[in-house]
Amino acid sequence: HAFTVKPFLLYLFVSFIGLGIFNGVTTWVENIIRPRGFTPTDAGTLGALMLIGGVLGAVIIPPFSDKQRKRQPYILAGMLLAIPGLIGVAYATSTWLLFLSAFAMGFFLVSTSPIGMQYASEVTHPTPEGTSNGLIQLFGQASVVFVYIMEALKTPDGSFTPALLLAIGLLVISALLVTQMKDPQK
Repeated sequence: HAFTVKPFLLYLFVSFIGLGIFNGVTTWVENIIRPRGFTPTDAGTLGALMLIGGVLGAVIIPPFSDKQRKRQPYILAGMLLAIPGLIGVAYATSTWLLFLSAFAMGFFLVSTSPIGMQYASEVTHPTPEGTSNGLIQLFGQASVVFVYIMEALKTPDGSFTPALLLAIGLLVISALLVTQMKDPQK
């Protein structure tokens, strides 16, 4: 039944992209920032800040969504607000801006995950929640393909800028798709 629900299919794609970007950036973080003069220690800090930001975002933002019983605006905001963070990860040349960008990207991108899982369970009812969330996790695991796409797009001098530009474009497309997702009427 879940595969017959258009908003669920849209969210599956959005989740696939979001998880793929997060996995890709965390996998290649050192190679992404080394050409700009950052150290392996900076890469470790950046990765930690993305994870810390993600955990905090996943704890702080969903209660607001629950209180308002709205999912779509929060998913959309998360996608849109992750874009400046990803731009900063791609281009920042100062340590503080790089770290702030990584934290913001993690905070906003990961905060959409628990909200999206709740959204999926609501729009696919009467499909069991475990089934809809399991499908999201399955597609999330498949998103590891983005790690390989990033490597394939790496320039001969080792730059990941083309892959990061693709990721930014995919976040924009995801945000546009989220505008087509409507909250279920209660």
